[in-house]
Amino acid sequence: MTQQQKKKPGRPKSSGSIGTMQQILHTASRLFMELGFEKVSLDMVAQACSVTKASVYYYFNNKSVLFTESLLFVLQMAYNQTERLIRQELPLRERLIAVAEGHMRNNHVDFETMMREASAGLSQEQIDKVRGGERALHELLATLFEEAMATGSIIHCDPLLLSHTFTAALTVRNRELVMEQRQSTGETAEKLVDLFWFGLLPRP
Repeated sequence: MTQQQKKKPGRPKSSGSIGTMQQILHTASRLFMELGFEKVSLDMVAQACSVTKASVYYYFNNKSVLFTESLLFVLQMAYNQTERLIRQELPLRERLIAVAEGHMRNNHVDFETMMREASAGLSQEQIDKVRGGERALHELLATLFEEAMATGSIIHCDPLLLSHTFTAALTVRNRELVMEQRQSTGETAEKLVDLFWFGLLPRP
């Protein structure tokens, strides 16, 4: 008798599948962003969601699939939040402060460190999907900078380089020594954007 292919677990007996899947995705994304790839297990995600491990496997075949979908979920939320903030009827500097503060309020590990850690367990297609989500966010900010250049609000330069530089500066959120010297995340965001905005030259 030939060995049968392992069957996928049946649909969980709990309530609506969409709600359960979103709960798992939301919880897993938070855990991955806080702890990184290696420290998170499907057991940990299941316990944090108060569901069975079989329920997690039902929606996400393995850890690499869950990780990929979790990061796409996070990147889409970041994209939506950023788009909403940059389309406000406010001066560009104030919109950048709002974006910086929104990003820095979320506690997470360094994105590049996490991707390097996870890359051995991901397929090239999965890596490309995550990088595509990341690229979309950078292109959104680049569009904002392009619009500001067109109106003369900022100098002409490479808008994509500007986008990457801005988002890279926001990783200061992970430096506890820097953050604890400020009274609030908002204050840190404002000072960071001012450094980005005015540069290092003395102001008159």
